[in-house]
Amino acid sequence: MRRLTRRQRISALVLAAVALCFVTLDLGGGALRDAHTGVRGTLGALYRGTDSVLGPVRRWVQGVPDAGTSEGRIEQLRKENAQLRRRIDQLATDRRTSTQLAALQRAADGAGLRLLPSRVVAVGPGQGFDWTVTLDTGTQDGVRAGQTVSDGVGVVGRVLHADDSSCIVLLAADPGSGVGVRDVRSGELGVATGAGPSGFTFVPLNPNAVVRVGDELVTGPTGSTSYAPGLRVGTVRSVRASADGTLTASVRPATSPTAVDLVAVVVDSGGSGALAQRGGR
Repeated sequence: MRRLTRRQRISALVLAAVALCFVTLDLGGGALRDAHTGVRGTLGALYRGTDSVLGPVRRWVQGVPDAGTSEGRIEQLRKENAQLRRRIDQLATDRRTSTQLAALQRAADGAGLRLLPSRVVAVGPGQGFDWTVTLDTGTQDGVRAGQTVSDGVGVVGRVLHADDSSCIVLLAADPGSGVGVRDVRSGELGVATGAGPSGFTFVPLNPNAVVRVGDELVTGPTGSTSYAPGLRVGTVRSVRASADGTLTASVRPATSPTAVDLVAVVVDSGGSGALAQRGGR
């Protein structure tokens, strides 16, 4: 590589010094704007020459103070995006709630029942280790122990205890509870025992009864169940016979016991109880 002469080295140093001066003037803001303008006018060609080389460096240095502001703006946009997503989810929930309310209202009008819309506000043990949920309605709303709870599609449970503003509901799918049911196809009565998230296990009272996959089960007639009659319980998905000939059917629940939200307490069950026929989604 050819070595620079002494004069060339001096010229390069001078150019570098001038360039640094221009950068200083640029970063100085309004206070040095007049000086900057004057120098650039006098040494215009020299300014343009040095700026083409050191311009990128100057612009990077100028952008450093804005780096923190940009990060703050990005974080703000992330928060706004998260809020919008939560709002969209809430709107979807509101639409589902509206559909359920309409189903509950149709059920009440068609079956002659008075339903009290309620919302699940807590999930957890109520008495012992029972599967329970807490609703936001209580005795001041007309809720009493023993009343049936439905979501407009199927049976959810029954009220165990109620105070002024809330009540505890034992879920029908609680593993320790049983529901008196009727096979809609055959009319056979039996007991559906809770099986948690799996739904129910159905055993007909008549050992010779014929139970088929696809049979629909509803809460039994008055006197054979502690629930309002005619509520959907579930659909038979499999049937097996034990060594002694006892039939046991696995039942898919009409209402998921782990996904209840908006429900209704059947405050008056004196009507026909035909929610199973009229309360669909």
